[in-house]
Parts: sequence; C-alpha cells; structure tokens
Amino acid sequence: MNLKTNYLVMAGLLLIMVVLVGVTYNSTRIITERTVENHQQSIAADAAKTVELWLSQHLNIVEASARAVLEIPIGQTPETLRILKMAMHAGDFSDVYIGLKDGTMIDGADWIPPKGYDPGNRPWYKKAVADNKITFTAPYVDLTTNKLVIAIVKPLVVNHEFQGVISADIILDTLEQNVMNVKIGTSGYTFIIDSLGTVLVHPDQELLMTAKIQETNQSLSGILEYFKTSGSGSYYYTYLGVKKILSFQRLPETGWFLCTTVEKEEAYTLAKNTAMLFAMGMVFKILAILAVLLMLVIGVSALILVISKHRFESIVKQQSRLLSGKDKDLEGEITRRKEIETRYQTLFNVATNAIMLSKNFIIIECNEKAADMFGIPHEKIIGRSMLDLSPAIQQDGRESRKKWDRIIENLVAGDQQIFEWAFNRSDGTEFPAEVGLKTLRLDSEMVTLYSIWDISKRADAEHQLRQAHKLAAMGEMLSAIAHQWRQPLNALSTYIASLPSAFYNQMITKEFIEKMVRESDSQIQFMSRTINDFRQYFRPSKTKQAFEVHDTIKSAVKLIHPQLRQNAVTLEINEAPDETELFVFGYKNEFVHVLVNIISNAKDAILERSEKNREEEAVRLIEISVETRNNTVVLKIKDTGCGIPDLSLPKIFTPYFTTKGVAAGTGIGLYMAKMIVEKEMQGQISVENLEEGARFIIILPLSDLKGNTA
Repeated sequence: MNLKTNYLVMAGLLLIMVVLVGVTYNSTRIITERTVENHQQSIAADAAKTVELWLSQHLNIVEASARAVLEIPIGQTPETLRILKMAMHAGDFSDVYIGLKDGTMIDGADWIPPKGYDPGNRPWYKKAVADNKITFTAPYVDLTTNKLVIAIVKPLVVNHEFQGVISADIILDTLEQNVMNVKIGTSGYTFIIDSLGTVLVHPDQELLMTAKIQETNQSLSGILEYFKTSGSGSYYYTYLGVKKILSFQRLPETGWFLCTTVEKEEAYTLAKNTAMLFAMGMVFKILAILAVLLMLVIGVSALILVISKHRFESIVKQQSRLLSGKDKDLEGEITRRKEIETRYQTLFNVATNAIMLSKNFIIIECNEKAADMFGIPHEKIIGRSMLDLSPAIQQDGRESRKKWDRIIENLVAGDQQIFEWAFNRSDGTEFPAEVGLKTLRLDSEMVTLYSIWDISKRADAEHQLRQAHKLAAMGEMLSAIAHQWRQPLNALSTYIASLPSAFYNQMITKEFIEKMVRESDSQIQFMSRTINDFRQYFRPSKTKQAFEVHDTIKSAVKLIHPQLRQNAVTLEINEAPDETELFVFGYKNEFVHVLVNIISNAKDAILERSEKNREEEAVRLIEISVETRNNTVVLKIKDTGCGIPDLSLPKIFTPYFTTKGVAAGTGIGLYMAKMIVEKEMQGQISVENLEEGARFIIILPLSDLKGNTA
C-alpha cells in the first residue's frame, strides 16, 4: 500500500469520525431536551395524580355522606348533625353543611347563620342546582372562616324531588399544603390555575384569585391556547431575562391545570446525568463502529466480539424497559389500593346500618354502627359468629342453628339472602333485624358481607296495628256473640218458664226432668262452644305451623255466619270433589283474621249496594272457591256488592285507607291482611272489580308439613 492510499484511508476515517461526532452531538441535544421535558412532565403528572386522588377521596366522602343523609329525616337532629360531623372528621373539611330548599341551614361546625341568611343565594347552592350533580365550585370567601375555599356540592333528591344541597368546604390553604410538598430543585415550584388561567394556588399569595397566568408575562400570552391542544405538555418562556420551562397536567375532575416551572438551566442540570449516560452510549457506539472498520482490516474474529457486545446491550435495554414497566405498574397498583382503602373505610363507617365481614362465617371486621347496635366493643365482635350474637330460638319459634343452616345452604347455592332475624344486645334483650347476606371476593379470598338494619320500631308499629285491628274486630264480634246467644237463651228461658206450669199440672216426671236437663245442657254447650270459638279467634298464634285450608275457611265462616244470616247474605263454598287436604304454613289464627276481614268487607259491600238500590231485589251472595295451581293454593272470595272505586284500587291495601268512611272503618284490616299473607306466609293477595261486585285472590305456597310447628 503506497503513501497516497494511506492518506486517503486516514482522511476517510477522519471524515467518518467527524460526521459521527456531529450526529452524536445533535442526537444528544435532542435527547437531553426530551429527557428534560419528560422529567418535568413526570413531576407534574405525579403531583396531579396526588391532587386527583386527594380530591377524589373527598368526593367519595361527600357522596357517602349524601347517601347516609337521604336514609334519615333531614333536619336539625342529632342523626343529621352526627353524619355531617363524621364527614368533617373523615375528610378534614373546614365545614360540612346542608341548605334546604325552604331556607333552613344545617351546619356541621355548629355555625349559626345571621338573620336573613338564605343558602339559596350562596354560590355553592346555585352551582349544585345548575349542574344537578356532584361537582366543585369556583373559589369563594367562606362566611364562617373568612378564608378562600372551594366547595364540593351535591344536590339532595328524594323520590325524584329536590330537597336541598349538601356542601363540604376545603380551605385552599389545605390544597396548597398538598401541592407545595412537591419540590423541584432550588428555583422550581408548583402552582394551580383554573381553565381561564386564574391563579388558585401559588407560592406568591398576592397572585391568588387576582392574576391570570397569560397576563403575568408577555411570553405566556399564548399558553392557554397551547393547554387546550393537550392534557399535558411543556412550554418554554422567558421571565426577567431567564429562560424557563413550564410543564402542566390537566385535572379531569375540576378542569384545572397543575403546573410546574423551573429554570431551564437547572432543569438541564438535573437531567445531566441521564444525558451523560446517553452520551457515553453514543461514544460506545462510535467506538464500536470504528472497531468494525478496523476489524474489517484485522479479521472476522473481531467482528464476533462486536456482535456479542451489541447483543449484550440489547439484553440490558430490554431488561431495563421491563423493570421500568414493572415499576410503573407497581406505582399504579399502590395508588389504586390506597384510593380503594380510603373509600372503603369512609363508606364502611359512615353507613347508617351495621356492616360486618366474615370469613368461613367468623366475623373479621365490622363498622361503628355494628358496635352501637349490639352494645359490644368492636374488638369483642371480631372472632364471633352470627349464632354467637343470636338467641337459641328465633321469634318465629324455630331454632336459630337450624334456620341459619338453611340460610347458608341457599347462600352457597348462589342466592343473595334477605331475611328477618333476632339478635341479642349486650344487656340480654332481643331485637328484630333485617339481614342481607352476599358473598364476594376480597383480596383473592371469599368473604360474606352482612348488612343489618334494626327494625324494632317497625315491628312495634306492626304489632300495634295488629292489636288495633283486633280491637276493632272485637266490637263486631261481641255483637255476633250476642246474636249467637239470643236463641239458646230464649230456649233456656222457655224451659225455666215451663217448670211452674208442669209442677202445678203434676207433669214433672223422671222422663220430663231428663229431657229438660238434656235440652238445657245442649243449649249451654252450644253457648260454651261459641265462647271458645271467639276466644280462639282473638288468641294470637305463637308459632308458625302447617294448617289445612278448608278447615281454616270453615272456622272463619263459623265466626262470621251469624252476621251473614242476620243480614240475609248467603255464603257458598265451592270445593273440587276430588280435592285432598291442602296444607299451608303460617300463623293459623292470623289467617282466620284475614278471611273474616275480607268476608266482613264483602258483607258490608253487599249491604251498601242494597241500600243504594232499594227498589231492586239484589242477590246477596258471597262465593269462596279453592283450587291448586303450580304447587300453590288459590283462594278466591267473590261478592255481589257495590265493588271498589277504580281510583281506590291501587290504595286499597294502604294503612288507614278506607272506603267506608271514618265512622265505619279503621283502614287497617286489609293492610294487616296483606302483611300476614305476603310477609308472614310468603304468599300474594290482590283484588279486582267484576261486572257485579269484587273478587279477592289469595295465593299461598303449599307446605310439605302436616300440622307441624316450626
């Protein structure tokens, strides 16, 4: 190889090195710039995620508090104030309050509004009404604290009717403390603006709510237009002759922008290490290329070394990307779990019903309401079972353990269970409750969720309704007893009156005395049976049992028959000739009450029609028919009365609703009938008008038991 050729080779290698150095420099500059932007955007995104989580947790607390408030009567009551104070504590709000549409103000911080104060004129109230959903207000000065606040507001709607607004105040200083925790070097800081550029949170307090970012600096005049093109990004500007970089991230919940700003030089310094690593990588690549060029001259052996090195770098990069992806997934999972835990604890303790979680039906967690309901500390409920908190015998007479085993069987089969259950309080007293059971998966384990409502007040009200109904019926039945006794009393009076005449006429013989005693005893036994029938009617059934439908119908007819006969009303019972005994399960005496009430109402309807149509001879007939259908007993009671007004049909089973007028009816008979048939016997009751009169239809499930109690 001559000297000229060597010069050409050297010149070529030098040219290649210059080109590679130039390309490397330009690539390094671009990568460094991208690295700086990505680094700043990552800081903004992390800070935005923290603020979003913080705001979302507060939204959940207000949402849960609104649901809790809607489950109770809203007013200046301890229950309402307790929920507001719990929400204040849970969310560290400065105040939680409710403004009702009638101008009433209920304040969790016990603030007393000045005279003439109307919540409907406040910005937080108007914002909730305008948006008709849970939302954030614009910052405003709170009358209670005289500080700049934002409010989370939600309209309160009950049965599609607007009642008022619940609002929770967050002092902007609190939000600033969360945002200002983010530090960016020595010159950087974080701030928040709204969608119009107004400064909401900023280290410079003089800018709050008075300055707009696009008006603070000429080089920032077009920043809002840039914000609208993307949910995140970076923007370069100059402030007092210093070049700076601003990165932003939009907050979806509020439409605000969380921004970070730092001097460009310092940002590049922070990213210097990353750029140096990249530059070193580029140097290695240059050396590798030079090595390849040299090894082409040296030989194939050097080429193998370069290929091996390249493969090693690929593996390192692949592993780095994999580790980076796992880190991001782990950060996301941690954030999600924190959010779920906060939401769970808030909903768990704000709930107005008792909530318990069990694993293998042993309680592992409960809320504060459960401890209040049972009168037992939280830690003493943990580790117990449902049966440990219950009496041995339930209020329907069934053993708690057997009844619980049956419920568990249905739950395991996949059915959600809702049932009534008796529990023990710590003082030994029992109380009725409605329980909902649902199995779900929590942390890869199957658990059972218990929702328990104390229904003591409802049970007392139902008991009082039953007693009122029986007292109302007792007056009618006393009249029936008097009518039942009139004939045997007349007969006894006749027997006694005949004794003097028989004595004076010397007709008193052994046969005469025996006949007199036999017939008198027959009348007395009839009167005694009448008393027993009516005493049995008014005696409540203590336990559920299987009873025969036809016998029960006959018992009811026997009680009401004197009144029917007195008013010339005919009652017919239509039974299928091949019908066997039909057993249903429930409280027998209470079901007799149901039949007597319906038949008595039918009699009154027939008499009302006869009174209105005196010139016509109306048929006075009540028909009772019994049939089976799809493993149920269908009982139909039809009359030839005046029927039920169409407008009254939907309300006929409503408590205290009567078509007879206040003087003639209490309005609780048919309501009690519906409760006994549908709630106690799991049946159905309905009514319909016919061309002549009305017809009540009772459908009851057939029982496999035969006269057994449960």
